[in-house]
Parts: sequence; structure tokens; C-alpha cells
Amino acid sequence: IVSRIINGWTPFFFRRLDARPVALFRILSGMLCTVMFAVSLPNWHRFFSADGIISLHSPGLLNDRVNTPFGLFYWTEGIVPVGFWWLAAMAFSVAFTIGWKSRIATIGLYVIFESMLQRNPYLANGEDMVMRMCLLYLILIDVGSAWSVDAWFRAKRGLPQAATIAGWPVRMMQINVALIYIISLPYKLAQDPGWVTGDALHWTVASDMWGPFNHPWITLAFGGALRKAMTFGTVIVEAFFPLCVWFNPTRRLAIAAIAALHLGIAVMIPNVTYFTLSMVCTFAAFLSRDDIELLGRWTEALTGLTSHGSTCQATLQSPSNPQQSGTSILSAGR
Repeated sequence: IVSRIINGWTPFFFRRLDARPVALFRILSGMLCTVMFAVSLPNWHRFFSADGIISLHSPGLLNDRVNTPFGLFYWTEGIVPVGFWWLAAMAFSVAFTIGWKSRIATIGLYVIFESMLQRNPYLANGEDMVMRMCLLYLILIDVGSAWSVDAWFRAKRGLPQAATIAGWPVRMMQINVALIYIISLPYKLAQDPGWVTGDALHWTVASDMWGPFNHPWITLAFGGALRKAMTFGTVIVEAFFPLCVWFNPTRRLAIAAIAALHLGIAVMIPNVTYFTLSMVCTFAAFLSRDDIELLGRWTEALTGLTSHGSTCQATLQSPSNPQQSGTSILSAGR
């Protein structure tokens, strides 16, 4: 049995993978990081400067968790303005998104996230943790192998294109993502009776802390049956994903279900939007070559329908159309 497990694990873990799923993750997560840093500008100094919400000048500050030596802010305090690191974060995010100097951009973005968490851990959110984890693994591979400025430059110079990338860092990232659900779901069931009774989403969706848009009617609809369906549905999807995403017959369903769940959370619970969208980005890394090619065919079909519709509309509006020509002549006669 052990031999069979090892023989099965080795090709799964070490086989080279298609570069496009990771490229899709890079683009989606890069855009999300760019938005996150852009909206943080008004509060950047308040969050990370020496005289911000956690003052480094306070004689009573005896907290080993704040401003640790493992971040850039510690070593550049008083030398480099805090605002410079915001500019660096934006630059690395954009470079990461478009795949320009991809390895440098990946390392730079990881260092920025690590520095933020080391400077002020009390501001740490789920999206920061997720992005830091993913970037750490992606440093080990060329995330600009496909759909990137780097790949475009390589093609322009006549250099060979890298269609595949090392698989084990991607597998490590995937396992980490799966562990989020494997660990959090039993914890939720044990710590919050609402997940067992089916009422957990009532207290979340109707809360003015988690969901400031306040949708109490959803939790009360159909005598509470809807909230129970939503709560138990969440439990089922979160249990299904980490177990079934590894197998071809169930992978697409697992990814579609968990992505739909998180997109719904992003809409209904705005205070965790960034975290839930960061999770959606990670699901792109679970796609296979066949999945990417299927998405490509769907995109081409949708683009073809759009182009066909535009062509028909242009034909109807063309003066060569008899009805349109008649209308033009009548207008001219008037």
C-alpha cells in the first residue's frame, strides 16, 4: 500500500504543469492587489508610519509583535519615507499583473506583504495572509511563462516559450489552500452552534458589523428555510472542495461551487470582500490544461457571437439596407 501511495504521489507532486492556470492566477490576484493598495492610500501613513495608530515613540510600547526586524519598515525607519513603500507596492502589483520582470515583481510583492504584517499585525486580514502564502510559493517558479510581457519579449527575440512550469510549488500552494477549508470547517462546527442548527448565516448576513448593507429579509424568508439552506449549503461546499478538487470527474464542479460561494459572500458580506476575492483568485491555480482550453473555446464562442451581433447591427444601419435607404430618402425629401 505504501509503495502504491508513493508511486501515485510522485507524478502528482513533481509532474510539470501547464503554465496558463498560474498565469491566470497572477493576472487576477495582481489586479486585486492593485485595487487593495490603491484604496489603502488615504490610510497608509496612519497604518504604518512611526506616529500612526501604533506609535513607535510611545515609551509604554512594549510589544514584540509590532515593527519586528523581519520587515522593511523596521530597517528603513527614519531613512525611507513610508509613502515610498506604497509606491513600491503599486509598482510591484502592476508589474506582477502584466508579467513584467515577473520573478522580481513576485519577490517584491511578497516582501511588501510580509513587511506590512510585521509592522502592524493588528491590521492583518485574511487576504494579506492568503496573498503572502501564495507569493512565497510562486517565487520558486516563473509566473511569467505565459500571458505576460516577459513571454511577449521572449517570443519577439525568438527564444523558446515555456509551456510548462515546475509543479511542486503549485501543488504546495494548492495544498495550503485546501488546508484552509480542512482546518476552518471543523473549527466552525465546533465553536459556533449556528453552523449545526443552520442559523449561522442569519447572524452574519443580518449583522451591521459583517454586512453593513443589512439583508435581514434574506435570513427570514420562507420561515427561515432559506438561511438554513444557505448555511448547510456552505458547509457542504466547503467540505466538498478540498476532497474532490483533485479528481478530474469532480474538479470543475468543486471549483465552480466554491467560487460561486465566495462570490456570493463578496456581494452579501462586504466587510470580507477582499479576503473572499483573494480565495477566488487561488482557484484559478487548480485548473488543468483541459479546463483552460475549454475556457478559451467558450471565450472564442462568446466573442464570435458578440462580433456577429455587431456585424448584423452595422448591416442594418448601413445605407445599403433598403429600409434604411428609404428612410434616408424620405428624410431628405422632408
